[in-house]
Amino acid sequence: MLVTGREILQDAHKNNYAVGAFNVNNMEIVQAIIEAAEETNSPVILQASQGGLSYAGVEYIAELGGKLAARNAKVPVAVHLDHGTDFDQVMLCIRHGFTSVMIDGSRFDLEDNIAITKKSNRSGSCSRSICRGRIR
Repeated sequence: MLVTGREILQDAHKNNYAVGAFNVNNMEIVQAIIEAAEETNSPVILQASQGGLSYAGVEYIAELGGKLAARNAKVPVAVHLDHGTDFDQVMLCIRHGFTSVMIDGSRFDLEDNIAITKKSNRSGSCSRSICRGRIR
């Protein structure tokens, strides 16, 4: 079942367990991760790295991970953008159904990093997704 990153992490915190987050690039990797999560009855986070997005594309990962694998899984599954490069990429992933995003503004000075992270969180698109930032 497709859920937000927030839902998974809140339950993990409440019940004191860790959640695996795995980079996905193709169908076989997604299938293996979902199969293992179901066998162990464990929530899981499917995440897209910059390499995965370059290789497969946002739409492919969103369709395969979020709309197909996660919605058909017997365990909670979030689809996460890992180390998003800019505001536009974050918004694109959210529009395609990612339920968790991380904007990596660590290449900016602290003030600009905070500004881009706040912009992402205030966009309104993050109401269902969890948005977080990275500080160097």
